[in-house]
Amino acid sequence: MGGKHEYAMELAMISRDTLSREVDIGRIVEAIEEGFLRDDARAEPRIIADTGRGTMLVMAAHDAAYSIVKYIGIYPGNTGLGLPTASSIVLLAESSTGVPVAAVDGSLLTTYRTGATSAVVAKYLLRRESLTVGFIGSGLQARAHAAALRSVLGPRIVRALTYDVDGARAEALASVLRRDMSVEASVAENPDYLVLSSDLVVATTTSRSPVFHGDILADGRHRLIISIGWLDVNSTEIDLETVRRSSTIVVDTEAALSESAEIRNALKSMDAVRERILTLAELLRRARSGKLSPPTGTVLYKGVGTALEDLFAAESVYRSLRNSANKVIL
Repeated sequence: MGGKHEYAMELAMISRDTLSREVDIGRIVEAIEEGFLRDDARAEPRIIADTGRGTMLVMAAHDAAYSIVKYIGIYPGNTGLGLPTASSIVLLAESSTGVPVAAVDGSLLTTYRTGATSAVVAKYLLRRESLTVGFIGSGLQARAHAAALRSVLGPRIVRALTYDVDGARAEALASVLRRDMSVEASVAENPDYLVLSSDLVVATTTSRSPVFHGDILADGRHRLIISIGWLDVNSTEIDLETVRRSSTIVVDTEAALSESAEIRNALKSMDAVRERILTLAELLRRARSGKLSPPTGTVLYKGVGTALEDLFAAESVYRSLRNSANKVIL
């Protein structure tokens, strides 16, 4: 087709390399905290499809300034092919016109925004000044969490423990933590020991079954459990006992009530669970208004991911990099 209505679309291409080199995860933490307090942002119901060999998701969100559509494929069998378990791309458009302005590597953006969201939760739900942080799972997601947590907790983190079914990966993460966080870091002999020894537990695995035994939480110690491992709506990275023993349960959005098997199963089988659940937005509003009660005992954050996090992170990245990013004309 020709004529005066032809339009050339210019897209900023924000690659994985660009994200890893130029993005400050602390700025994404700030963008997500402020984003969840806004009233103009909305996430649409996500599409989840079992393709037989993996899970495909399509997510969308928008606010007054920008809109995003995200594709993500989660294929556990890719590990044996030398490919990443998750692949993703985010398309960012102006909300006023619907015109796309950027394509962002969704895999690393997802990693960053997930760690950043967990860091926002940790900022408000940890009491101790000297913290031991335990990481169950030692991949890129664990490293992103470490960087995001460092941006909000800083010198409060004095010790770290790692555990992975692959011992070499656990030691590699411990080495990174010693270097980047300047803390004592070592490999735990098993996940239960790690949980018992930690004030903050970060589970970032691809396990379909619980990675530690919730009955060990009977010690009553105040600790925050962050669980973001999620392969599909039937994965259970933590057990029902962990949910039962949690005095407060935070979820990223209410979608987690159906999309998280752990929360969904608890709601079906236990009494008085719903009254202990806060969305992240509710947590932040209570904290900002001075109405957030000091956390006690075990506190749980179960994140399944939301397009709102992608939206806030993509906006932050685009605003920082739009002038320097490579452009393509479509």
